[in-house]
Amino acid sequence: MTTQLGPTLNEEINRLREFISLLQREQDLLKQGDTESLLPLIETKTSLANSLAAFAQARAGQLNRLGLDIGRAGMEAWLAHNDQGGKLREAWQTLLDLAAQARNLNITNGKLIGLYMQHNQQAFNALMSATNRAMTYGPDGQQQTGLGGRILGTA
Repeated sequence: MTTQLGPTLNEEINRLREFISLLQREQDLLKQGDTESLLPLIETKTSLANSLAAFAQARAGQLNRLGLDIGRAGMEAWLAHNDQGGKLREAWQTLLDLAAQARNLNITNGKLIGLYMQHNQQAFNALMSATNRAMTYGPDGQQQTGLGGRILGTA
């Protein structure tokens, strides 16, 4: 049973470490409120995510060609017959641990982004409310508070 699973595990681990580093950088920027610096990370993050997806697809394809399940069970079955002194199993466990770390970072970053979006929406709503109150005039041309007026410049 020869496949490229062994050699590509280390490549996948390296790519996953890069992705985790990027997620940590993203989290730091979110915590600092530096949303401007997030934009350049998007292209790199997308590229790394696509690369990781390609590794997962390649692994699934190799397992499938060997007649094994394409998930963890298939990888465990392959390791049972191809582990070289425990090094491949160790690499596989490292990959699983890093994937869990990346998933947790991504969930946390998503929550931070959600908080920023909520904060921005609340600030926007407050500004719109203040703008509507300040720009509303009654039929006599006097500024009004509350409903029933017109926004300046409308008929």
